[in-house]
Amino acid sequence: MPTTHDEVKAITERLYALGAGILAKTGQQSFYGPFLTIKDRLCEIAIYPNDTGITAIGVFKGDTPCAALDAAEAYIAAMPNLATAQLHAHMRLMAACLDKGRASGIPEAYLAPLAATVAAISANLLPSPAKRHSGGGMVSDWKGSPGGSAQP
Repeated sequence: MPTTHDEVKAITERLYALGAGILAKTGQQSFYGPFLTIKDRLCEIAIYPNDTGITAIGVFKGDTPCAALDAAEAYIAAMPNLATAQLHAHMRLMAACLDKGRASGIPEAYLAPLAATVAAISANLLPSPAKRHSGGGMVSDWKGSPGGSAQP
């Protein structure tokens, strides 16, 4: 069955909305898409978080363009907001700093203030164990930077 002009327009609008969603969630304008490919009766949408085009945030598949769009939209909706993603990225850098200091033999007395700060921020970021196990906390495998990926 041929695709109508209105269907193509609706798919295009949803693809543009995915790009806007990535910008809102990551603060990075996607240079390469998102774009839709159809091959072997399978629709795929690849989303790249920035202009490197090296690692996709995800490749979302479906039997139809709408099914692939639905998967991509659900994933973006579940991503943390920009402020939370930036805080998580900052925490990873602080933890890496601690690891490098320990690996370099820096005395723990010098690392303790940073370790205490990391622990305090982590305690405020993570939901309580009861909330995490009850489904109250959001779970996302997106890493907040190029390198994280999802392939639902």
